[in-house]
Amino acid sequence: MRLLIVSFVFICSIAASAFAQSADKRGPGAPVRVHRSGDNKKFKEAANEAAGSGGNEVNKHEQEAIKKKAIRYSILFGVPVNTYVVSLLTWDWGKTTHFRLSHEGWFGQNTYSGGADKAAHLFSFYTIMRILYNIYDYTEDGAPVKWAYSAGLSSFMALGIEIGDGFCKNQNGFSIGDLTMGFIGIGIASILELFPAVDAFVSLSAEYYPTKYFRKHPQRLMWFLDDYSGWKFMANIKLAGLRYVGVNIPDFMRYIMFDVGYYTRNFTKYDYRYAEVGRYIEGRYREKREIFIGVSVNMMEVVKDFFTDKESFACRALQQPFKYYHVPVGARHSFVVGE
Repeated sequence: MRLLIVSFVFICSIAASAFAQSADKRGPGAPVRVHRSGDNKKFKEAANEAAGSGGNEVNKHEQEAIKKKAIRYSILFGVPVNTYVVSLLTWDWGKTTHFRLSHEGWFGQNTYSGGADKAAHLFSFYTIMRILYNIYDYTEDGAPVKWAYSAGLSSFMALGIEIGDGFCKNQNGFSIGDLTMGFIGIGIASILELFPAVDAFVSLSAEYYPTKYFRKHPQRLMWFLDDYSGWKFMANIKLAGLRYVGVNIPDFMRYIMFDVGYYTRNFTKYDYRYAEVGRYIEGRYREKREIFIGVSVNMMEVVKDFFTDKESFACRALQQPFKYYHVPVGARHSFVVGE
């Protein structure tokens, strides 16, 4: 976890440094510092009169362009470098020169995680794609090249991670299934960004609550992504979307979401040490795959209620965590797959 933080700070430092250095450059006609205070004052007055408001606008535009350029390339190079360095040091990539292909299956009962890893790959790259899209939509001023940056970088990372797993002894090898689910997640994210009306109705989200092993060993939470028994992945249908298409619904209905999701239990090594009573069957733990349906509260709509200006930066920023993380406020019913 410390490695992740250091890497993130390093990338942010590079971006901030590049922005500061670029923003400090003076454009043509900008006032220069001279040593005598009287001459400096006269020079500033003359420069201001010559430049006028048009010069100020040009400078603001140049600064904005410099900032966007710094963000563009910091993300473009920083994110994959950070990801691959962390993976190299954490998962021991490159410990073998023999490239291995994985044959781990999909969502079957006999797979190593019951398909939770596939759902995790789909959701992870769905989230990455949406975040990158919003960043590049800003840096590219909405130009079509934003798709090349966001979808291209997301796909590059998905492929790169699987190639790294192919040369890793601690992983199952290059997984066509994981790569396919990652691409599906990128595709779903692209569709929702391309069609705002669909996005207003549908989204993907996840829940995580650490299993008993991680609650007893919080120092190992850096491995929480592999704690599949603590994760639930779902699709959310949001009634607030009706207002987006002009349907006048009662105010309380905008808080309602219908959820359909999937999760597994007792497939990973973290489940073996602390089995709950009744889950130990014939010398092994009972592995379960479950589908659930439910009703929950749309927390993004709750956040909006705290702001008068719904389009303010603070309001939109505070909604973002709830765009991807589902708060389990509501009711649901689960069905065990295969029984």
